[in-house]
Amino acid sequence: MIRRPILLLCLTAALAAPAISPENSRSARQKIDRILEEKMAPGSSLVLSGDEINSCLRYDYADVVPAGVTQPNLHLEPDRVTGTAMVDFAEWQSQSGGSPGLLLGWLLRGKRRVEVACRYTSADGYGRVDVESVRIGGSAVSAEAITFLINNLVQPRYPEAVVGRSVPLAYRLKQVRIEQGRAVVVAK
Repeated sequence: MIRRPILLLCLTAALAAPAISPENSRSARQKIDRILEEKMAPGSSLVLSGDEINSCLRYDYADVVPAGVTQPNLHLEPDRVTGTAMVDFAEWQSQSGGSPGLLLGWLLRGKRRVEVACRYTSADGYGRVDVESVRIGGSAVSAEAITFLINNLVQPRYPEAVVGRSVPLAYRLKQVRIEQGRAVVVAK
C-alpha cells in the first residue's frame, strides 16, 4: 500500500516534469511565426516557455537539428541558457562534407554528452551571447579550447553565429529577456 505523502510526492514530481508535447510545439511555432513575420505590435511582448521551446526543438525543428546531434534540450535561467545534447562529432562534421581532422577526430570520437552554458543579455535592439562553460563527456573544456572549437567547428558551419560581442536583433525586436523557465520577446 502506498502512503498518501509518498503518493502526493510522486504526483507532484510527475506534474513538474517537462511537458514536451506536439501541443507545446504548435504553440511555440505560432509565436515564432509572429516574430519572423514581424507581426508583433510595437511595444508588445510574447512569452515562450522552456517547455514550448524544447517541444519545438523536438517536433518542429527536428529536421533542422544537424545529423549527429540528438536529445537537444535548453534550460533557461535569468540571463543564462544552458543547452545539452548528445553529439557524435564525426557524424556532425561529415554532414558538411568535412572531417574534424585527425586530432579532433580522435579526441571527440563516439557520442558525447555536450553541455554549453551561455550568458545572454539584450537591450535596445541588441543581443549578446558569451559562452561561460563547455563540458564534453563530463569534462570541462578550457577557454582556449572553447575558442578553438568555435573557430574551427562552429563558425565554418554557422558563419552568422556571433559570440562575445553585441549584434543587432532582427525582426524589429527591442529585447529578448531570458528569465527562469522562459524567454520574453519584446517588439520595438
